[in-house]
Amino acid sequence: MNCNGWLIFAYKLPSDPSSARVKVWRNLKTIGVHYIQQSVCICPNTEDTAKKILKLKLFIAENEGESSLLEVEKFTGKSEEEIVSAFNQERKLEYSEFIEECKKFQDEIIKETNQRNFTFREIEENEVELRRLKNWLVKIKKRDFFQCGAQVEAKQNFENCMTMFEKFTEEVYKREGI
Repeated sequence: MNCNGWLIFAYKLPSDPSSARVKVWRNLKTIGVHYIQQSVCICPNTEDTAKKILKLKLFIAENEGESSLLEVEKFTGKSEEEIVSAFNQERKLEYSEFIEECKKFQDEIIKETNQRNFTFREIEENEVELRRLKNWLVKIKKRDFFQCGAQVEAKQNFENCMTMFEKFTEEVYKREGI
């Protein structure tokens, strides 16, 4: 990640309609910001985060809101450590939830295998779930600015899901294939 310090973003929107506030909040959470208080967040200053926040500034202005964007080169050592720790804690929670979903996927493959439910229908169903997991992992990794330690476990769990799915698919092909 090419980071040029930090961005602090503060915003205020009218209470009605709430859809504008929700849209801003969702977009900021997707970027991977850390809220330091209500409507005030921080994130690493990368080309991508800066571009997305500038778009949100325009959206906020178009919706009769106000916003401020501050660039900070560096915080004191202790403050920066605390901020990075907060980012990593948020990603750790996301990775934990992702790992739980991987385990559910693995359990489903085991269940279908034990029940000998080797059908193309099951391949399609599990393929959709595997794609969902892959997309989710990509999103989490994109906002994992500081390479949270849980990323390795999450990747390994996803790789296990892919391996199990491939073996399941091979078994279905053996039984149904031409």
